[in-house]
Amino acid sequence: MKVWDLHCDTLSELRHARQAGRPLSFARNGLHIDLAKLEAGDYMLQCFAAFVNLGAEDDPLVTALEEIDIFKELMAAYPDRIAPVYTAADIRRNADAGRISAMLTVEEGGCCKGSLGVLRRLYELGVRMMTLTWNYDNQLAASNVKEKGPFLWPCPPDTLHGLTGTGLAFLAEMERLHMIVDVSHLSDKGFWDVVQHSTRPFAASHSNCRALAPHCRNLTDEMIRAMARRGCIAGLNYCTAFLDDQPDPAACRSTAALIAKHAAHFRQVGGAEMIALGSDFDGIGGPLEMDDCSKLPLLADALRAEGFSEDQVEGIFWRNARRFFEENL
Repeated sequence: MKVWDLHCDTLSELRHARQAGRPLSFARNGLHIDLAKLEAGDYMLQCFAAFVNLGAEDDPLVTALEEIDIFKELMAAYPDRIAPVYTAADIRRNADAGRISAMLTVEEGGCCKGSLGVLRRLYELGVRMMTLTWNYDNQLAASNVKEKGPFLWPCPPDTLHGLTGTGLAFLAEMERLHMIVDVSHLSDKGFWDVVQHSTRPFAASHSNCRALAPHCRNLTDEMIRAMARRGCIAGLNYCTAFLDDQPDPAACRSTAALIAKHAAHFRQVGGAEMIALGSDFDGIGGPLEMDDCSKLPLLADALRAEGFSEDQVEGIFWRNARRFFEENL
């Protein structure tokens, strides 16, 4: 079965490996994602995020550009096996040619340094989706996880701080460009600011259901219903802390069965048509039952066991995401 994944951090891992003097081959490596595993998993499209940790990088824009440069290198190195997508027509063209599609995204709108000009240049480089924040507040908005603060469990949401004036300008410009606004990592108040001010569907590329796992990175039922009404999409995240509700976060698990239970909750609250995959591969650790991108048949079986029809499983695996991007790119 074809697979479409809304989020991974593989570019960041490849960059860190280069900086450490231990460069990795994209063709085959020990990460969650490489080209051989994508092919073994029958991937239609993988979104590759240029991820920036504001707390660890001297210049967030340079970091993003270096990861985008790696993305361009990968696309040039294997043109017969994987190719970038910038429009809906590219998705169809690559599928017809038997190539995997790769979409460039950004995780951390702070890399733009508050400049709409930088945002537009990122679009020219091929970025088609961007989170407004990661785990730090920035010029655009407040984040839901405060990385610098003491870790609390369950993770309390930020309901007071949302989009800034600059963030609202970014929201409008991203919609004008048809760059998908990604609300994963955004504060609760920021989410509702996007609902209030957006005019186009948006995405939560890698977020689960807060009713099943108490992490503030997950979506409340009210958020899920609001997204469903707007034709939005949410990608199931495979991270342990976003799946399980153990009293000790260190005991949280990531299993195909737990992911399927979050899918079932999404279906109950917002409908099966809004569900996609957002693995967070190469950005998550801990024990993962699906420990690389070739293991997705485990999830297909778990979804069937949870009562999803074959048509709904295909929707979650690729069809819902393809429809969303064809309608919104």
